[in-house]
Amino acid sequence: GKKGKKGKKGDKTKDLTPDRTMDSLIKELVDKDILQLPREVGIQDYVGHYKNLDALEQKALDPLIPEPSMAQIRQTVIEQLILPLGSLAVHQQAPYVNRALLYGPKGSGKTLLADAICRETGSNLINLSARNLDPGTPGAGRIKYPDKKGANSAVMMLNIAFKVARALAPTVMLLDQVEWTFLTDKKKVKSQWPGEKPPSRFVKDFLKEAKKLKDQDRILVLGTSARPFLCEKGDLKKLNAFFIQTPKGKEKDRGLKLFLPLPDYASLQLLWRTLILRHGGVITDSLDIQTLSWVSKSAGYSAGAIDQVVAKVLTQRRIQRLPVKPLTHAEFIPPLAKIDPVFKDEYEQFNAWTLKNNAQGKAEDKPKKKDEGKGKGKKDDGKKKKK
Repeated sequence: GKKGKKGKKGDKTKDLTPDRTMDSLIKELVDKDILQLPREVGIQDYVGHYKNLDALEQKALDPLIPEPSMAQIRQTVIEQLILPLGSLAVHQQAPYVNRALLYGPKGSGKTLLADAICRETGSNLINLSARNLDPGTPGAGRIKYPDKKGANSAVMMLNIAFKVARALAPTVMLLDQVEWTFLTDKKKVKSQWPGEKPPSRFVKDFLKEAKKLKDQDRILVLGTSARPFLCEKGDLKKLNAFFIQTPKGKEKDRGLKLFLPLPDYASLQLLWRTLILRHGGVITDSLDIQTLSWVSKSAGYSAGAIDQVVAKVLTQRRIQRLPVKPLTHAEFIPPLAKIDPVFKDEYEQFNAWTLKNNAQGKAEDKPKKKDEGKGKGKKDDGKKKKK
């Protein structure tokens, strides 16, 4: 009897806005800056080259798989995220990913890929990031669902967001800095969270709404994080369960975690050339791309840092003077030195987190157990023969 009552209540709360038109719901999300327009970028803007020494980089008996090249990352995003979301036929026939986590250092291209996925698939972007939903200080003028119940509550907002996402599919629901969405540690929130309201106040209702997604819903929940290791214990379990666990009976429905590494030497050469040309520069013999690539590789600069430096050097006045004074690599070194690179300790944190929490980076345990069992069996046979 109790189960039946609960089921009826659940049915009643499915649609909290039956009397409102879809246009009014869309307008509310636009006015609250939740339904946003992605930047005009494409997947080709994620510039990178293939690695040719992957096999040599992997040491014997090393459980950690070598870092993927930027070209491999781009290919994975196309195959796993863009094609199933953008094509209805692929979504219906092939296994698809409806929850993906892109994590890596600042400037590694997480936001770029999120915008590129939206543009390539023609998806609408619904930004449910903790920072975007924070109302801010009382005088900030950003009233974003501060109430616990009613029309101005988190439950209502999420119900509207998922309803609009289904109606306007394909849709990307973005959780930028996703660690804040799952973080419930009060000490860390007090010391590090810049917002006004607790960042995890939406997580319970969000997970409930996300569970209601069906196979035919062309919705991708995309999380990005530059500090996934901020979540620990219970928060980390929730994060891992959401982005990697496959629900029972939904073999085609799965999550994906993708680490975006720093560019390697080959990718850096291509990156410097592409960005200089894109910003209006001209490459001549006086510009040593190899030196710039080696300096940025040795120091640990991200693609975002390089783009920032190129934009700073190639001002409109400098572009006008290019016929008289060609670019040299010495012009890029001073502004590059003013930007903090990704330090070794921070990068090692990502590698350690990948090894522990990303299934793609773990050693396979099951084959080892079988081998151990076979080995024991052989030893026992040997002893029997001796007897």
